[in-house]
Amino acid sequence: MKICFVDHVFENPEDIAIEGCQIDVHGPMSEPTKLVDLAKDADILCARDQFMKYDRSVIDQLPRLKLIVTRSTGYDHVDWKYAASKGIPVCNVPGYGSNTVAEFAAGLLLSVSRKIHKAAERYQRGNYAIDGMEGIDLEGKTIGIAGTGSIGLKMARIAKGLGMRICAYDIYENRDAAAEIGFEYLSLEKLLEESDVISLHLPLTEETHHLVNAQTLKSMKPGAILINTGRGELVDTEAMLSALREGKLYGAGLDVIEGERKKTHDFRDLNVVVTTHVGWFTREAVRRIVTIALDNIRAFMIGELRNCVNESILK
Repeated sequence: MKICFVDHVFENPEDIAIEGCQIDVHGPMSEPTKLVDLAKDADILCARDQFMKYDRSVIDQLPRLKLIVTRSTGYDHVDWKYAASKGIPVCNVPGYGSNTVAEFAAGLLLSVSRKIHKAAERYQRGNYAIDGMEGIDLEGKTIGIAGTGSIGLKMARIAKGLGMRICAYDIYENRDAAAEIGFEYLSLEKLLEESDVISLHLPLTEETHHLVNAQTLKSMKPGAILINTGRGELVDTEAMLSALREGKLYGAGLDVIEGERKKTHDFRDLNVVVTTHVGWFTREAVRRIVTIALDNIRAFMIGELRNCVNESILK
């Protein structure tokens, strides 16, 4: 098997090995023509989710391709339905960073609620003034968690430790977890109305695209905080900016944003923390990502599918 391993930045090269396979390792890939040239003879493509879209135009130019493995939990950057029509399984890496991303989301929340980022900026200028630095307590507030997969549930546990009331929204309700952690499921509309904090942990689909938009922002509790560590396109950025400027939102913590790597939005003078999609990035998570991705490939080589997102519709 020939494997094209792209988007290598931080993984330990010694960890990228499978007996009986030729693995060609390449750096970040953002140009489809270059990717096609490098992977034209590959049986397996192993990539990340932050640099390029793997649509039908790319898939059609890789005639030997038998498997796509994305080193991420999200897989909206891969046309997995089209891949299935060509008989190509698409496998992801779920669960590698449940605590990792949830801890980061909590960090964003704490920074926004207490304006830690703004106080840190003032210190760098030698400014110890506290005007405009008043924050809000989280204990006793309500957090609405949209998406109760492994990351959302970990966020719920963190919020419980902070003394917050927890409610959640998901089309697939986990009643056992709700009973164990102590939260209730609400409709999306009700969750928006009641929550002081909304934390997004949903995959990006046609249904969740711009879940937070001008209309849903109007439904939110005045002065709410928005946290997004899911996908940038879950939020209509311009609508969010308007809500922030009008004071409808108290602030926002964003590790993902629309137009990522292509556009920089202006959040000056707003209580907003924007980071560069690094919520997943810890040394422990990196090891887990590589291990699970390579295990997906090993399983495929012996005729099994592990963590396959399009298995039910494979041709």
